[in-house]
Amino acid sequence: MVTKDINLYESGSGGEISIISNDLNLGESLFQQVYLALFGGNVASVTRGDEILSQERFDYWGNALFYKDNPNKQFNSITEKTLQEVVLNSSGRLKIESSVKEDLAYLGDLLDYTVSVIFENTNNVVIIINFTQKSNQENKILQFVYNNAKNELIIDRKI
Repeated sequence: MVTKDINLYESGSGGEISIISNDLNLGESLFQQVYLALFGGNVASVTRGDEILSQERFDYWGNALFYKDNPNKQFNSITEKTLQEVVLNSSGRLKIESSVKEDLAYLGDLLDYTVSVIFENTNNVVIIINFTQKSNQENKILQFVYNNAKNELIIDRKI
């Protein structure tokens, strides 16, 4: 079963909604979920659960409203934050890979996935997510290329 959602794509300056012939373009919803989980823009703070109500929060407001008691469903974009902070070496590669897995943990009931992180060159980090939906066993691959020098996602593509 393929579910549809509004298609988002990476323009190099943040996610954009895809429009074709003055109409919203639809895309496969799991691709959209993975993109939003990793690069949802919530890099200022991670929801911890012990935030003080009277203080300004910098995490995603929906985490406290909808998923206060369920941290596994919270959106924190740990991957995006990690990419901006980590040194690109073998230890950094493992931290990025761990962050991707943590961001995708909430999808564990829907799919099986593996994550690979490769340093393509001095500045480009390639994140490859190979996943299979538990409902239909169709294998899909998503690849993200992040430019560390520019601090931006430069390519996302389905393979």
